[in-house]
Amino acid sequence: MAHVQAFPLAIFFSYFSVLFLTHFTSSESTGFSLKLIPIFSPESPLYPGNLSQSERIHKMFEISKARANYMASMSKPNAFQELEDIHLPMAKQDLFYSVEVNIGTPMKPQHLLFDTASSLVWTQCQPCIRCFDQTTPIFDPRASTTYSEIPCNDPLCRSPFKCKNGKCVYTRRYHVGDVTRGLASMETFAFPVRNGFTSIPRLAFGCSNDNSGFAFGGKISGILGFNASPLSLSSQLRNRIQGLFSYCLVREMEATSVIKFGRDADVRRRGLETTPILLPDLRPNFYLHLLEISIGRHIVRFPPGAFDIMRDGTGGFIIDTGTPVTIIRNGPYQTLMQRYDQILRSLGRQRIPYNASQEFDYCYRYDSSFKAYPSMTFHLQEADYIVQPENMYFIEPDRGRFCVAIQDDPKYSILGAWQQQNMLIIYDLNVPALRFGSENCANGRQ
Repeated sequence: MAHVQAFPLAIFFSYFSVLFLTHFTSSESTGFSLKLIPIFSPESPLYPGNLSQSERIHKMFEISKARANYMASMSKPNAFQELEDIHLPMAKQDLFYSVEVNIGTPMKPQHLLFDTASSLVWTQCQPCIRCFDQTTPIFDPRASTTYSEIPCNDPLCRSPFKCKNGKCVYTRRYHVGDVTRGLASMETFAFPVRNGFTSIPRLAFGCSNDNSGFAFGGKISGILGFNASPLSLSSQLRNRIQGLFSYCLVREMEATSVIKFGRDADVRRRGLETTPILLPDLRPNFYLHLLEISIGRHIVRFPPGAFDIMRDGTGGFIIDTGTPVTIIRNGPYQTLMQRYDQILRSLGRQRIPYNASQEFDYCYRYDSSFKAYPSMTFHLQEADYIVQPENMYFIEPDRGRFCVAIQDDPKYSILGAWQQQNMLIIYDLNVPALRFGSENCANGRQ
């Protein structure tokens, strides 16, 4: 199957810049941060309780599987232009992180699912036609002095928005029965800074007053879209944050991390690796050009084009914090894991025969005296992304095993959050490029 060429992300964002130019009152650089709250943190609205290590691993496995299906819907060519026609298999258990943002004047806190694979930022709004259960107050735009609807004659009222009965509206469908509808709107969003909050006016978002099928429960009021398409938060803030944001995921499963924007992004760190960000054919995810993979010092040979992006939207190598565990597409996965098995057997490890209760295909007998776990290196264009052993395996002494933390998928390869832990990762949308380097992320949570 033919593969496609990527074009620079800057060209794509030139479209965005023209579209939003008249809606920003200032291009002044801003620095701020958002706390990323993982599902296993007691702070999370999605907190499943005090799970065992094995239960957490199982949940991460299930989230990653669901996430791959979700990415399949969002990685079609021009997917961000066809939201009403896409049915996204997403539920609260399919997303790993949530965030708290403040909306309106006076500002009201809203807890949103943080979704790096979708575009629209939306929250439930009063007056409700239909709203799902929410334990915190539903946002009421009538009580905000800075709220406004996007009119039909505004340049922003285009896909995924559309004019209907004189109102600029949207419909977004997830899976069967899960639909959100509402008014395309503008509002002031406030984000934490060291001495309080910084307010950014006139951000486009969805004010959803007709929601059916959702079972988020608790404090969750909507979704914060954070992919590369024009309506996502990262795109709308591009000028204000100088096209820069960074994060450093703390290794503990229950620990919160921080995503930093603009002046707060950790851009002064030296000695970082740099690789281009690709955005092929207006697909809205952040792609990297993966060339080869090494296990320890052993390079794994793949057929030419094994990680190319195909015209039907499959293939490629996506970086995504919403996918807990790294996924490799089926063909390359078999090649990689067969080589992995050879190397671990040569180190005296005994593979456990696969059974239906086992999340991962390649698990081995655990021996507390064994320390020679090999690392893995993703050889990207112009850069090597090294995953240290502590982020390559799920070790379960109580079950007498350790497993290689990689899953397979029929269509996609995704660099997941587990393999991004203790790595400073900077997105520079101006180049565009991804910069990264090893870091103790627990030191930078503030």
